[in-house]
Amino acid sequence: MWVVLALVLVTACKPSIPKGIIDPDDMEDFLYDYHLARAIAAQHQTNDSRDFNETMYHHAVLKKHGITQAELDSSFIYYYGHVERFAKIYQNVTKRLNEDAMELGASVGELGDFMTTSLSGDTANIWNETTSLLLLPHPGYNRVSFELKADSSFRKGDAFQYNMKANYLFKSGMKDALIYAAVRYANDSVSVHQVHCTVSGVVTLRIPSNYKQAVKDIRTFIYLAPSREKGKNNMLFLEQIQLIRFHKQLEPDNEAEATEEKPDSTRSPMTMR
Repeated sequence: MWVVLALVLVTACKPSIPKGIIDPDDMEDFLYDYHLARAIAAQHQTNDSRDFNETMYHHAVLKKHGITQAELDSSFIYYYGHVERFAKIYQNVTKRLNEDAMELGASVGELGDFMTTSLSGDTANIWNETTSLLLLPHPGYNRVSFELKADSSFRKGDAFQYNMKANYLFKSGMKDALIYAAVRYANDSVSVHQVHCTVSGVVTLRIPSNYKQAVKDIRTFIYLAPSREKGKNNMLFLEQIQLIRFHKQLEPDNEAEATEEKPDSTRSPMTMR
């Protein structure tokens, strides 16, 4: 009898979900598979096949979970209005994706070869924070910040590059997120770099070398701007977040001639794959 009473109390305390809305546990499982599918699709596509592959994998995940597109759209709208519930769902999704990344030793569907850049020298992904996160245009959920302190492996002349995949969960509504990095050097001078993310795709932000001062720390700030259109906001899921450090190799004869790249504010373009 006590067991039955306990079950009744637990059921009574559990928030009810309207008919036609995907249950939180089912939504978590769907979103987990959805992001895995997008990562797989990204590994086997060209610019010409991107839309086709993403659509094909999207419908495959819908079929696997027995969900229609109409049910998914209605559920997104419902959870958008219940931000605490949706944030909890994505916390669990993010945790599962990060656990996958730790098991594999890299982000799920890693952005191959550190996004193949023209920078030369030793490279390493030094990002040690969460590799996935969700931003909602509500106070307390629309911004996140990180601080990375330099260690003995950092050198003068190091260059850095942020890589991440952006996924806006609604096709309509304003899309504008600011990714901002402030680099503080040994003499306490600061260089500021930023990029605006306005579409889904791969985002990169480069921080140039400074041959005169060693890096003390790098502070990262990501902010999702609310829409100026009434009733048209968006949600942004960032995944496969990386911060690549490049040890640039200088020839002895050229080292004295190397010039410092000015640590002024820069706005790096966003690249798409």
